[in-house]
Amino acid sequence: MRRLPIFLLLDVSESMIGTQITLLEEGVSKIINSLRKDPSALETVYISIIAFAGKAKVIVPLTDIVSFYPPRLPIGGGTSLGMALDVLMREINKQVVKQTTTEKGDWKPIVFLFTDGVPTDNPGKAIEQWNKEYSSFTTMVAVALGDSADTSVLKKITNDVLLYDGNSEEDFYKFIEWVSNSIKTQSKKLDSNQDNSGIDLTKTTDNLMIVEDNEFSIVEPTSVIFTGRCSNKRLPYLVKYSKRKTLKSLEKYFNQNPYNLEGCFPISEDYFNWSSEHNQINNIKVSSLRGTPSCPHCNNSIAFASCGFCNKIICISGEGRTICPWCNKENEFVYTNDDFNIQRGEG
Repeated sequence: MRRLPIFLLLDVSESMIGTQITLLEEGVSKIINSLRKDPSALETVYISIIAFAGKAKVIVPLTDIVSFYPPRLPIGGGTSLGMALDVLMREINKQVVKQTTTEKGDWKPIVFLFTDGVPTDNPGKAIEQWNKEYSSFTTMVAVALGDSADTSVLKKITNDVLLYDGNSEEDFYKFIEWVSNSIKTQSKKLDSNQDNSGIDLTKTTDNLMIVEDNEFSIVEPTSVIFTGRCSNKRLPYLVKYSKRKTLKSLEKYFNQNPYNLEGCFPISEDYFNWSSEHNQINNIKVSSLRGTPSCPHCNNSIAFASCGFCNKIICISGEGRTICPWCNKENEFVYTNDDFNIQRGEG
């Protein structure tokens, strides 16, 4: 039986924490549920999931959709796109059956790459190898999730680049439905011996736009993330601040469009296994942040205090002495209105 291999390359960097990672998990489930209702897809479609943050790993190897169980997605610091492409190429070599003189092999693989940010590694070598050895027999569709994604890098990987600019769950589920329908259309073509030429990008939803050029237009990220640790339970969490979209001409009336608190999210120690070992040092002024989170582990009223020794984020109950769960040194905390730089995550 000839299979139609589908690879989902999913960005699970820390900027996806919160609603985005939840929607992505639900989106994968909806794709599988939709494909299971289609006879052609049931016959041919096999799906693999590769997740990438600071590290890239196979979450689900190539599996038929009847046996496929949607996984819980991890979260990590960094966006190692080059590493993700390396893992993808290894999986194609290992999982996809090549055509020979005696065997037809699998159908042309389809890759959907979803990312919301800028690569934090150097993907140039992996992109060069992809274009030289894999792009000719693989269909790649890259989707930039929001306007903080570097579409210029995506255009170096594939000509088929889309920008998703939805603002609601309904918008996202329409986008997921488009992905499902695209896969089903391909499987139907194969079922009727039609050409497996690729994905038709002309039939996208209202919130999907085709990226025609490769201009790099990013000025700054729309969200910033901080990694904290509970002083009482010593468990990690992520604090996320996001910008509201405003016209550049109006930003002076909104205090230069500051980052507003989106939430404080508990994470597991596995976060560090998915994070880059060589973090880029990025700082931001505290004055550009609005809102103070509470700790999601112990309910301390302040989850955004900076240790005076290691400069990492911890939670405190208020003024007074607290031992830092990162470096185990005791701090004397007092309230201050002074502005200062604080280290943020890679996103």
